[in-house]
Amino acid sequence: MTPPVTVAVDGPVATITFDRPDKLNAADLAQCHALEAAVAAVGAEAGVRVVLIRGAGRSFGSGIDRDMLAGGMPPDFLPSHERAYAALEDMDKLVIAVLHGHALGAGLLVALACDLRICSTDAVLGLLAARYGLFPAMGTFRLPRLIGLGPARRLILSGETVDPPEAHRLGLVDHVVPAERFDDGVAELVARYAALSPAAVVAIKRLTGRAFDAPRDTVLVEALPLLAACLAAPDVDAASAAWRARRPGPGLR
Repeated sequence: MTPPVTVAVDGPVATITFDRPDKLNAADLAQCHALEAAVAAVGAEAGVRVVLIRGAGRSFGSGIDRDMLAGGMPPDFLPSHERAYAALEDMDKLVIAVLHGHALGAGLLVALACDLRICSTDAVLGLLAARYGLFPAMGTFRLPRLIGLGPARRLILSGETVDPPEAHRLGLVDHVVPAERFDDGVAELVARYAALSPAAVVAIKRLTGRAFDAPRDTVLVEALPLLAACLAAPDVDAASAAWRARRPGPGLR
């Protein structure tokens, strides 16, 4: 039996893939627990710099599996998801959601817990819970922090879907790549992000994560040792040497 979530490591990049294509990667409890285990596994991989979250088949993730809901939502469904999402947010690696097809409900919720979102032009995004008398769990916390309170509240209350250009305008996704060259476009973006200094990525991820809930002076105190770690790593000297030689350094250009 194929596991509902698979993990592959290729050098500095680990890929976690939802693998229920016959269900459009709808989330059930087994997938939920498998995601939690997969996140823990890649988080422990010392050589991994970038973690991709993808979906097999025609969909990234189409929401909650309705067959599971026929018996009521399992008590551990939300807590297990939140343990996985928190681990994605807290790990010292860059986490990128790679969205195509459906990125709805639980599918979009996992993307909100990632650091960046790369989106195919064929994607449809939305949080549909309000249509069914529910609310999108901690999406009510993460989405306002990402795109602002007003737009987030409207999207959640309306249950509307958005296309990639609108998602990009809102700040819901960071890159939009044509569907006909999606894999190549994703590979190019991932290669550039993977080339960034790990120490800088850790600092940026931690400090931007504190931007909405910590006083400025507290963040400054936390920033000082992170800056020292960047300066002690070889990446700063390598970037300076590239600049002197007029070679492009890492990052997006």
